[in-house]
Amino acid sequence: MRKLASSIFLLAWCGMPVAAFAQQPEVTVDVSVGGSVSTNPFLYADKGTAAAGNVGVRPLILWQDEVGQTAIEGDLRLAQYTNRYGTDLSGRIGVSSNRRLDEKTTLSLSSSYQSLRSAIQNNFLLAGQDPLNPSNDPIPVIPPVDTTIAGIRSRTQAASGSVGVAHVIDEVSSINAGVSLGASFVNDDIGFDYRNLSGHIGYERRFSERFALTATVQGGTVNYLGRGTGDSRIFTPQLGIRQQLTSRLIFVAGAGVSYVLTDVGTGKDAKRTSFSGNVGLCDRGQDQTFCLSASRSAQPTALGGVSSVTAVAANFDVVLSQKDRVSFAARYGRTDQNGNSGLPTQFRATDIIGVSGTYSRRLNDRMTFTVTPSYSKIYGDTQGRRGSNASLMVGVTVRFGKLG
Repeated sequence: MRKLASSIFLLAWCGMPVAAFAQQPEVTVDVSVGGSVSTNPFLYADKGTAAAGNVGVRPLILWQDEVGQTAIEGDLRLAQYTNRYGTDLSGRIGVSSNRRLDEKTTLSLSSSYQSLRSAIQNNFLLAGQDPLNPSNDPIPVIPPVDTTIAGIRSRTQAASGSVGVAHVIDEVSSINAGVSLGASFVNDDIGFDYRNLSGHIGYERRFSERFALTATVQGGTVNYLGRGTGDSRIFTPQLGIRQQLTSRLIFVAGAGVSYVLTDVGTGKDAKRTSFSGNVGLCDRGQDQTFCLSASRSAQPTALGGVSSVTAVAANFDVVLSQKDRVSFAARYGRTDQNGNSGLPTQFRATDIIGVSGTYSRRLNDRMTFTVTPSYSKIYGDTQGRRGSNASLMVGVTVRFGKLG
């Protein structure tokens, strides 16, 4: 795992243009300190309430020049529980760069590595944003979360790297393409480690200032490490639309089909066909934002092989005053193994829901007080996992470096 993560990071780092680091970087570090009470922080089947002291560090180093941006960002979290759960140290680090090669062409590079004790709690309710373009996509993309590993008593690790290029053909047409490599590992041999390689090509044509049609084709392979079966090939064509309904409201939708070929060890691949699509609606105002999105696609999982993964997300954020802000988030995830995965598992489906809210008050230019209640629950699982968690976190965040 360490060799793979190092290779991905080295590849992405070597690909970063030297000119990107010629400018003086902007450095920001957010340090948070607080406490929490949770009824079941890791969604175990045998839950137990515990309090915890929490420390978090989120650094961001940003280089900007006339042709692009490059960022190194991280998120390190330490929780010391009063009983039963011990110490949880989890974190993520990422490197990304967007560079204009010419007036019509943009190159994007990125890589990341994360190690989490609770992949669901950290990725499901606390999904991060692109540090270079937090609002680059009109509809926030919530990455599918592998719900099959919810509630397992093992640390998960993941590494990924990608390269992409976008080119404007003329005033109304553009194309994009990219390749990504990723890997997922579950400690203690609880799940099935895998590596996946995928590529895509897309085309967009605007018919007016408000309406555009899109077409994408994505293909990839999934290799379950150390196993003779379960390896799969995925091919997904999709057509979509993008509609600017008002100056604030935008709607996107896409639909297609996922074709999956899986090696089940019989000398003949198992074939599966399933619906693939996405839909999103976003209303962005000066002091208020609401976004709703949903997607369904064929994805590799640690316990269910390549399965149909559904993700639904809703976000609401409102500025109450110069000092006060409130945000709400809701998530739903489902993994459905609707065919022969080629792996020795009895898994069929796992559903998980989560809701959270955050009230924040700016104490001064650098300090913010936050209160975050949340709730999450596993249900519809054939493995007997029915864990749920109610949590309340209170803390203070101090920003060092550049204000913004």
